[in-house]
Amino acid sequence: MEEPPDVSSAELAAALRDQILTGVLPPGARLPSEKTLGQTHGVSRAMIRQALAILRGEGLVVTRQAHTTRVRPKRDKQPIDLAGVVRVETRMPTAPERQRLDDDVPGGFDAGIPVFVVYRVDAAAPELLPGDRWLLAGPAQAEGL
Repeated sequence: MEEPPDVSSAELAAALRDQILTGVLPPGARLPSEKTLGQTHGVSRAMIRQALAILRGEGLVVTRQAHTTRVRPKRDKQPIDLAGVVRVETRMPTAPERQRLDDDVPGGFDAGIPVFVVYRVDAAAPELLPGDRWLLAGPAQAEGL
């Protein structure tokens, strides 16, 4: 049997990313086990975990109980209500914001997801909206185009 080539964690992440972005691994699909990835790509568990951390940081995969890693499912998005909005920014949430969102958002808030920071005219604090559940609709979308 032929030995698999040795690859780095970045190369493994790139290979898995390509499978995700091309639909070989569709939304919700379970990634191969660490053992299978190790045998297929000739990498250690530490390198596999580094590769999965890269993909989690990019928002492409989620890891749940029992260390099951899946391609992030697609979610229906709703448009942000722009009434009274002064400005909208995007950024990654801080650790306390991530914890609050994880407690408040149905199904939890995963790593690698940016937030919309919505500043409204009479609001004391900005509103944080998960980027995987909300969208900023332009005029053409608002008209149904």
